[in-house]
Amino acid sequence: MLMESLFLIGLLLAGGVLGGLLARLFKLPTLSGYLAAGIFFHFAATNSWISEHQIEVLRLPVNDLAMALALFVLGGQFRFHHRHNQAFGKLLRGSLIESLVTFAIVVGLTLPVLQNLAGAILMGVLAIAVAPATTLEVLHEYDAKGPTTRLLKQLTALSNVWAIFLFEVALLLLVALGGGDASMLDPLWDLAGSLLYGFVAGHTLILLQERVGRDNYAVPLLAVIFLTIGICTYTDVPHMLAFLVTGAVVANRSQLFPRITNAMDGYAQPAIVLFFVLSGAHLDFQILLQNWLAVGLYVLGRTLGKIWGPRLGLLGHTPSSADQRTAGVGLGLLCQAGAAIALAGYVGRYNQELAEQLLAIILGSVVLFELLGPILVKRTVVLAGEVSLANLMSHTADREGRRGWDSVFRRLLSGRDLTRNTKPDQLCVEQFMRPTTAALARSDNMDKILRFANNSPFNHFPVVDMEENLIGIIPLNDLSQVAYDKVTASLVTAEDVATLSPQEAALPVHANLEQAAEFFRNFQGNTAAVIENPDKPKFLGMVERTEVLHLAQRLQLSS
Repeated sequence: MLMESLFLIGLLLAGGVLGGLLARLFKLPTLSGYLAAGIFFHFAATNSWISEHQIEVLRLPVNDLAMALALFVLGGQFRFHHRHNQAFGKLLRGSLIESLVTFAIVVGLTLPVLQNLAGAILMGVLAIAVAPATTLEVLHEYDAKGPTTRLLKQLTALSNVWAIFLFEVALLLLVALGGGDASMLDPLWDLAGSLLYGFVAGHTLILLQERVGRDNYAVPLLAVIFLTIGICTYTDVPHMLAFLVTGAVVANRSQLFPRITNAMDGYAQPAIVLFFVLSGAHLDFQILLQNWLAVGLYVLGRTLGKIWGPRLGLLGHTPSSADQRTAGVGLGLLCQAGAAIALAGYVGRYNQELAEQLLAIILGSVVLFELLGPILVKRTVVLAGEVSLANLMSHTADREGRRGWDSVFRRLLSGRDLTRNTKPDQLCVEQFMRPTTAALARSDNMDKILRFANNSPFNHFPVVDMEENLIGIIPLNDLSQVAYDKVTASLVTAEDVATLSPQEAALPVHANLEQAAEFFRNFQGNTAAVIENPDKPKFLGMVERTEVLHLAQRLQLSS
């Protein structure tokens, strides 16, 4: 059984990696690829290729861990400093208005279909919840930074706070209406227990980190997370609110929060990948089709609420200069998955029949919200100008210099070795450059520049005249500075943005390896253009720093 579980984890991770690669090829958030991989595994489980039972066994612990990490980070967005109290008060009121608008619209649309007041109220409450892990993963992937990004994180956290609080109030109503045999004290204990456990967990984490974990920011957090989940499970208390409180306590009572969250990148990613792959395996299009009317009304109501709610609630919250950018922030709040599913599952403790009805609608709507939500989160922060151009490109800075798949297979099959029986002064640029004629025309506008940059494997973009002579190079960093300035972007051409001259950023095709290495010692970029010669700068291709260094190192070792 253990070996089967480990093998399945390996399959899920490998599937997630491949799905992520495909998503990047189509310029989609990576987690869209994880979800697509999960849909494939759902199909595989349905056809008995893999064990559906094993997938279900893995889902609960992985979901709990990923949700706990995401909610801990979101909880840290609440900083209670005196100078921020007024702004936080406005945000609190705005978020409450947004939640109530969403609640009211969903209740109004779903009540005629459900014909059950308690069920419609619970659907309205569930509509408030926003998937924390999905939202954070997209923001993290694109390294979004700015007021809209911060507002998205705060609204996501607050939405889940209101969802949990109003959910418990709705459960009190359900019990009062005779929806089950549970005591009215149970929902009150859910709230009080979550707050208590979160408060204790936050201070325990601070104590452990300060006393025994100064050089390790992973073990204390994971220990506290697992213990808190276990205690909440044993005492029958939902743990979502507990981790929001834990994050808020650590952020306000210590200086450890940034260091703990920064360290997450080193160990949280496998859990995140598994979470989204397993979430994709949970998407069931059959449920969507079976409950299409109720799901459609719920999706419509929640979408309208999340779009209109922030416009009403946050009116005047942001400076007038930022109103346009934050007006569409509601589109970034549409992701929904684990949080809503978990809350709907708790209804089963009071009314199993109602819980199954709610879960069918939620699971059907999750198919749409999880597939479209990440794309809309990306769109929100991109339109706000809070994603650097480098992170929008398919090649980002850390990918430049990486060999393409065609190059890898070509070298694997041909066994090409340029360094065999060769001296540095005998190896010329023509032999290891990447020949290409793809270039920008000097009169191309910003739209054409961005389209070219988004499909280029390099971070430097050549600009040529009508005779294919190189007239300059556009560095990605310089392009980032003008791309979001609408006034400037509408006026400039490729020639205007080409800040590097051929003399600064180009190598003659017959330059040898020693000359190329010397060029890159004095050139800050990772890619240079290749021209016929300085007197006739006809553009021939590109050469990469990594290729030059690789060849130089091999020649040095072989000598």
